[in-house]
Amino acid sequence: MNTTPDTPGGGWTLRARVREALRERILRGEWQTHERLPSENQLIDEQGVSRITVRQALADLVADGLIVRVHGKGSFVAPAPVRQELSRLQGLSEALGGQGREVLTRVLSLGQASLPARAAKALGLPPGTPCVELQTLRFSDGQPLSLNSTWIEPTLGASLDKDTLAQTDLLTVYESTLNLRVTRAVVDIGAALANARQRRLLAVEAPAAVLVVERTVFSTGERPVHFEASTYRPDAFSYRLELAR
Repeated sequence: MNTTPDTPGGGWTLRARVREALRERILRGEWQTHERLPSENQLIDEQGVSRITVRQALADLVADGLIVRVHGKGSFVAPAPVRQELSRLQGLSEALGGQGREVLTRVLSLGQASLPARAAKALGLPPGTPCVELQTLRFSDGQPLSLNSTWIEPTLGASLDKDTLAQTDLLTVYESTLNLRVTRAVVDIGAALANARQRRLLAVEAPAAVLVVERTVFSTGERPVHFEASTYRPDAFSYRLELAR
């Protein structure tokens, strides 16, 4: 069996030729989202290259976010990454609904808690102050997208319920149910390695880098109403910000 990379007599390596041929077929819609690509053996016969070349080409497409590989099942066309604009303050369902993307929310927990130090600082309250903690797991196109922890000012959180939060963005609940006007948010974006719980719920393997987004939301009178910390799969989500000079 050949275990060395193939090299053609020409411009591209065989790895690049196979990769770009598959990329073109994916981008022109020959295979739809979640559809299975031909097997390695089929690609070997079709492309006339070695197994290592096919595997390298597929690995490149995984790294580019075009396909996902499922052990024992093969390679599948990945959903297009979710992109949220930072030009205005919106909930995720509100933002992605306008793009024709469906967002599903699973409420993991909703109940009384004590503010951790980072959330307390953002809300201008002492650590340990009673609050309501909401934990959710959000999906887009059937794929885990983000794991979210939100600490809510207690007088607001007391009137929330799981059924509503599974169907509606928290910002929308504030405005439509609680008659609270949300005015702005402070957003911090960073990166980290996922812990065991995050890897399990987001369906990623170790080691996995994740996008960490922290947001403090304010209402009229500069009143901070909640602090949220969200962990996103970076292969499935990105922010877009347009800047003018």
